[in-house]
Amino acid sequence: MFKSFFSNRPDKLSKREYWEKWEFFDLIKDLHEAEKILSEYSGGYSGAFLSAEEFHTALIEKIDDIEFGNQTDLSELWTWFAPTCAWDDFVGEDGQGLGNRIFARLDRWWKGNK
Repeated sequence: MFKSFFSNRPDKLSKREYWEKWEFFDLIKDLHEAEKILSEYSGGYSGAFLSAEEFHTALIEKIDDIEFGNQTDLSELWTWFAPTCAWDDFVGEDGQGLGNRIFARLDRWWKGNK
């Protein structure tokens, strides 16, 4: 889905310009905020995650992969933050605005890079 968002770019922007265009830096900032919020939750269940702690660990690993491992596949994040999925299951209304903002950025990126 998001695996090659740098290939076949018709706009010929630099990586930094491309990231700014798609609000990548804002996405990373929001993901860090989501990680902090999620760290305050425990227990529960949502699909692939048996607890909020397990989801929190996976989210930290995904953020690290994106920031430090040069991982560009954002499809798991898209699934985790989609409405009524893992983020909503664990955080509920408390994180709805942040989750919606993260999902909107991911969805825009996905649709713009098909």
